[in-house]
Order: sequence, then C-alpha cells, then structure tokens
Amino acid sequence: MQDFPKVAFTKRKSYIYNYQHNKKMKRNRKTAAVLAGFIMMALMMVSCNESNSYRELTKQEIQSAFLTVRGYHTGKMVYLKNIGNYQTKTDTVDISWTIDTDSTLTIHNFAVEPFAEFITDNELKEALLQQPYQDVKCKIHFVGLSPVLFYVGVDAPAYNITYGGQSHKVQLAFYGNANSCGVYDVPTQRMEIHLVGGGIYEDGTYKEKYLSTTNIPMLLFAPNK
Repeated sequence: MQDFPKVAFTKRKSYIYNYQHNKKMKRNRKTAAVLAGFIMMALMMVSCNESNSYRELTKQEIQSAFLTVRGYHTGKMVYLKNIGNYQTKTDTVDISWTIDTDSTLTIHNFAVEPFAEFITDNELKEALLQQPYQDVKCKIHFVGLSPVLFYVGVDAPAYNITYGGQSHKVQLAFYGNANSCGVYDVPTQRMEIHLVGGGIYEDGTYKEKYLSTTNIPMLLFAPNK
C-alpha cells in the first residue's frame, strides 16, 4: 500500500504535502481567491507569501510568537458551497482550536462538510457526512512576529467508512505552508487560519476523480476580543 505523504517543514515556501498529482492541485486557484476576498483573507495570504524579507525566526522569537497566540480559541469556519454555477455562496459552522505548543495546533471537532460539498461519489459523500467530527492535529511553524504568522500542516484526518458494500480508510489531504497558514493581529486580537483542502486518499491511494475541484478553501477565524 502506498504510504501517505510525510509532513516536512522546509526553509523555502514549498508544500508540506508533496503527494502525487500535486501539479493538478495547483490549477484552480480562482476558487481559493474568491474565499480569500471574503473576510480579509487576501491580506493574510499576501503576508504569508511575502518572500523578499523572509528569514527564519530565532528560538526566542518563536517562543515569543507562541506565547502571544497559545491556548484555546473559539470562532467560526467559513467554507464554499458547491451550488453548480458561477455564483459564490458560503456556509459557516462553529469551531474551536488549541495552540498547544510552539509546533502543534489541534482543531476540535473538524467538520467534513467543506470536503463533502465537492465529492463526486454520492455514496462516499453521504457516508462521510455520517462520520462523527474528530479532532485534527496540525503542525505549525512560526514565520512572523508582527503580525504573528505561522504555516499550518494538517495531519490528514482518517475515517473508516463503509460504502458501496466495502469498508475503506478515507483520508482528507490538505496543502501546507504558504497555502495553509495563520495570522494573529495583536492590536485587534483577531486570529485567522486559512486551510486549503486538495485531495482524497482511499486505502492509501490518491483518488483523483473523487473531488470536482482540487482547491477547497476554508477560513477559521476568532473574532476580535
């Protein structure tokens, strides 16, 4: 069985998940851009992608960034609805997350709806929607202090699902680094985390045709305190 890709932070701005067919997964950036303009995401993505002045933070700076954002956060997750035309509609669910250490983040009760919206197999879609929400572990890497910026590498959540008369292990894969990242604005105390889903694995094999798009943007945000 094919191994699922490992997570590896690098000094360059590259994808954390470098799984097969990733070239195709870069094509549909327009979808991500639509949601990026929805709630200040464009600003976040510009900040996350600036490379001219990029440098690795020192251990002391990483600790400072962590202390600024550590702990439990509650907010909303906004995601795109698949309505089959050129209109743009979104939906929102409650969500929370904890920044546990200077390298780990946990998303609590992660909703599968953002992926389910774009699953082409109706049996798989319905089976996935029946799965209980689960906590999702993420690796983070701080890259900025003002505002606090961090890359996010989502450990692909796995679900044991029975559909089509067979049982399968289904994993939801995400992009990482500059494509999935977070920002915390100290003056307003507002946090945003931008995640981009991009693929489905079934029993360790990438299933290209299971999604109608390979860019599934999600925005987690905690309002100003």
